[in-house]
Amino acid sequence: MQNGGHEGRKQQKRKGRIPKLRFYGDQFVLDTVGGRFYRLTPIAGSLLKALIEGRNEDQLAEIVEKQSGGDHTRATRDVEFFLSEIRSLDLVDDSGP
Repeated sequence: MQNGGHEGRKQQKRKGRIPKLRFYGDQFVLDTVGGRFYRLTPIAGSLLKALIEGRNEDQLAEIVEKQSGGDHTRATRDVEFFLSEIRSLDLVDDSGP
């Protein structure tokens, strides 16, 4: 028997959230579930696309290092902040990288 309660709807809504993003160029993304547009920095756009492709946190940090010329420690912190931000916007679920 399928759970028709609120929790069941929430899980169904959250499942597959990343593929529900639609990119418009490199600077804008639409959350087709939530109906909101977001403007992205070039690095944030690269990270979000890489996350969709299944890249892990270390791979995301490498992208930041290459694009910003920063060191690995700072790139790792930047990735952690980025992931925290997109989770707070409910663009990905908590089971992501």
